Amino acid sequence: MRLADSVMLAFAVAAGGCAARPTPPPNVATRSPSPELSGVWDAMSQTVIGEGTGAGDTRIEKQEWHLTQNGAAITGYYIAALTFVSGDGRPYVCSRLPQFSATERFNVSGRVQGGLVDIQELEQRAAQGDSGCDPGMRQLARYSGRVDGDVLTLVSGAARETLYRIRNPEATEPLLVSVAPPAEADLGGSRQSLEPPPENGPRPLHDPPGSPSAAQAAADPSDVSGLWIWEHHGVIPGGDEKQEREEWHVTQDGTTLSGYYDRIVHQVSIDGHAYRCSMALDFQIATRYRFTGKVRGDQVAIYESSYQVLEPSACDNGKRRLDAYEGQASPDELRLVWGVGGQILRRARPDVPTQRF
Repeated sequence: MRLADSVMLAFAVAAGGCAARPTPPPNVATRSPSPELSGVWDAMSQTVIGEGTGAGDTRIEKQEWHLTQNGAAITGYYIAALTFVSGDGRPYVCSRLPQFSATERFNVSGRVQGGLVDIQELEQRAAQGDSGCDPGMRQLARYSGRVDGDVLTLVSGAARETLYRIRNPEATEPLLVSVAPPAEADLGGSRQSLEPPPENGPRPLHDPPGSPSAAQAAADPSDVSGLWIWEHHGVIPGGDEKQEREEWHVTQDGTTLSGYYDRIVHQVSIDGHAYRCSMALDFQIATRYRFTGKVRGDQVAIYESSYQVLEPSACDNGKRRLDAYEGQASPDELRLVWGVGGQILRRARPDVPTQRF
């Protein structure tokens, strides 16, 4: 009996031991799949160069990543549209302007596992349609990061990039069409909504020598020194709002004029869609134009000599030109004609503060 009891007890202990064994780990196949990276991703950054020959210049970079995922493997490329703006207003040799743009293409490959991403740049080359300005080759980078829904964060050394998935890339302009910024930002530095020139226009600035008007002009030039303002609010094709403002600072020494004016352009999206160039619902560009000129009587001639970008923006298409003006002055208005357009500057009242947008 004791032997039988011992056998039964041993069987019970063995059965209990089997029941207490831990549940085996789940099969690897049951783990959650890696996130899907296939598609188009956008990123933008703006920095001031701190050292080297370009110290003080502003560097604006807009990236467009095209990725394809096959299982855990990633392949693809990204386009980097670069804009450099001179910090001291001096022109670059390659563009003969205080700014230049260039595009580059980087081929990449990598892997993704459980939200963690590892991407390696394989090749750098100039993109098709590149300008004559070459920012030069750099060491290829390796990125590690994480994907969270429609946000992809990549880190390489001290550099950090945040990319956003473009859900409907067919509805947006491709980044690589030329070195110019997207068409949605086509505002440039030129005035697009101005008063037409007066029908009679200003009188010719150069009167025949010896005429009464010439003698009076030389003896009694109008006072046009001080601050003058021009503003315009309108709607551009597509329905977005565009605000323009110019502040003219005129210095007068007898019949000689000099000075500058700051032109500020502010564009606002009214349909709630952010601009790709700024990743915001608005953007602003400020440019300073310097000029010289002459005044004879109430007749004014002004010649723009240079310009400087005060507020760099990836939305700037760089379409600027230097203009020449003829105009007619009165105590509170300065009517200017240039090309086929005209505008009326109004003298700022000293008791009313002025401000930019």
